[in-house]
Amino acid sequence: MNELVFKGANDQALTSSLLVAEKFGKNHSDVVRAIDNIIAKDTVIQCDAKLRTHTMFFEYSEDVPQPNGGVKPARRYAMNRDGFTLLAMGFTGDKALQFKLDYISAFNKMEETIKSGGYLVPHSFSEALILAANQQKQIEEQQKQISAMSTEIVEMKKKTDYLEIILSSKGTVVTTQIAQDYGMSAKAFNKILAENGIQRKVNGQWILYAPYMSKGYVHSKSVNITHRDGRPDVIMNTEWTQRGRLFIYETLKRKDILPLIERAS
Repeated sequence: MNELVFKGANDQALTSSLLVAEKFGKNHSDVVRAIDNIIAKDTVIQCDAKLRTHTMFFEYSEDVPQPNGGVKPARRYAMNRDGFTLLAMGFTGDKALQFKLDYISAFNKMEETIKSGGYLVPHSFSEALILAANQQKQIEEQQKQISAMSTEIVEMKKKTDYLEIILSSKGTVVTTQIAQDYGMSAKAFNKILAENGIQRKVNGQWILYAPYMSKGYVHSKSVNITHRDGRPDVIMNTEWTQRGRLFIYETLKRKDILPLIERAS
């Protein structure tokens, strides 16, 4: 993890909403929302101008790379010791106290470093280049972490979207409908299900193998047909329940066979 506290403008010891979220294991959006609420309520002591929230929190934006290219501005907050103290008052949990103590120690250390003049300041052109290179490396590493997190969020959203489609459907579906989710024909999709030991063909109808027959994944539906010579007949078609559809999704996902909605753009 990065240093919890850093030197800001006017020789202030500061931390950021990103660092707080990482340390306390919280979603960054929840931390930003908590700070927004503090600022909106302005619950600090009104008689002391030095303790107004606008002196504790400093909002800024950062361009976050997107998985599909380009960047998107994201809200961030920097905060001093007082701002962190207000924010952390609402944090609870088994490890919250230790995390707060870690932050207090980090603020004390940074404030002492700034006070003693021990903060790293380049004294030559070569030192300035080295410092700039190190800072750039840290920025690049942070951007990689942000990009990886953004990609993970997008992938989770795709999975959630497809599962919502399944769970919101109440009726049965034919194989052709599921095959379309994967960009395949029913013939090709049935072949994949057969190759993965899910079903086999008996008397012209696809039948599940024994381990899956009692799971409620499918049911058979009789369909009236007319042969070319005019003879009426009845055939049996296999239809999938939503439970069966979910079973197919989870089974094929383990084989890296994904529906179109989850594939990389």
